[in-house]
Amino acid sequence: MTALFVLLLAVSATAQVQEQITVERILVDTRVTDDRGNPITGLKASDFRVRVDGKPAGVESAEWIPETAAARELASIDTAIDHAGADVNTSLDQPAPHGRLLIFFYQTDFERNSVRIAGQMQQVVNANDWLDWLDPEDRVAVFSFDSHLKFRLDFTDNKDHIKDAMEQALLTDEPPPPRIVPMPALAKRLDREEMRKAASPEAALIIVANALRPIPGPKSIILFGWGLGKLTPSGVMMDRKYVPARQALESARATVFSIDFTQADYHSLEAGLGQVAGDTGGFYAKTFHFPRIAVDRLQKTLAGHYELEVRKPDIKVRGTHTIEVEVPSQRRATVLARSTYVDRD
Repeated sequence: MTALFVLLLAVSATAQVQEQITVERILVDTRVTDDRGNPITGLKASDFRVRVDGKPAGVESAEWIPETAAARELASIDTAIDHAGADVNTSLDQPAPHGRLLIFFYQTDFERNSVRIAGQMQQVVNANDWLDWLDPEDRVAVFSFDSHLKFRLDFTDNKDHIKDAMEQALLTDEPPPPRIVPMPALAKRLDREEMRKAASPEAALIIVANALRPIPGPKSIILFGWGLGKLTPSGVMMDRKYVPARQALESARATVFSIDFTQADYHSLEAGLGQVAGDTGGFYAKTFHFPRIAVDRLQKTLAGHYELEVRKPDIKVRGTHTIEVEVPSQRRATVLARSTYVDRD
């Protein structure tokens, strides 16, 4: 009798386990700005509307994460950390960096087209505009791409070194390995032979994203470029490496902000720059007539972001899904969030 009772309990427990449903949750980094580019703070989970493959998805939480010292001071973040003496990391796991991680990615024209090179030279002349707003705890790495990917500077807060790397990105030489820096660092995650084989900017972005992925927290790639994709009779077609590049950037929590330095009012390949920015939750901006506007917008946008924890709706098909994020209560707001989500096995 006792054996039968134990058997019935085991069957009951198995049935309960089988009836459990695993609800998948998605983390979506989202930036919400007003018509002047200033971040809109104070939003709650109920303010956001998220759809996955067109189906409503529940927003479990919406946490505002200030990313600059000024924004943290307004939110009293640093004060809270200073008074929490027990919050000292003693594990071997790499903690999330306190400052922002920025990657300056230069698309240098190997053919030396005048409107492209002139635009890149303008960014070098105005280098201080891109550096003056950085916080002391921010870290910048610099890459360039001409015929292949080149690693010019590992993460550093030294503005002189960053400025030198920005100037060197104009060249089509083969740079020496960057100086060794403390963690977070990229050098050990990059293979020089693999970088030499990267034949397109999209392939280069895959390598950069994969190197960034083990580092916790969001990262921002500032893509100083002149165009992505190829012009065909049917319009601009993205490189075959674009989809895996987008997925790699998503996995790394890396957002691309496309800064188009081409000295022209319009050019066909700007569509590709706009697409990678839109797909990853960034924005596209030109610097031809008003370069300072792009700097100001980036500075304001990177002041902070929301981390949305989203409950994925019941979708049977596994693979890539679309994501739409809206803030109905802020009708004139600009909402920046990645456009896709890939299921993790």
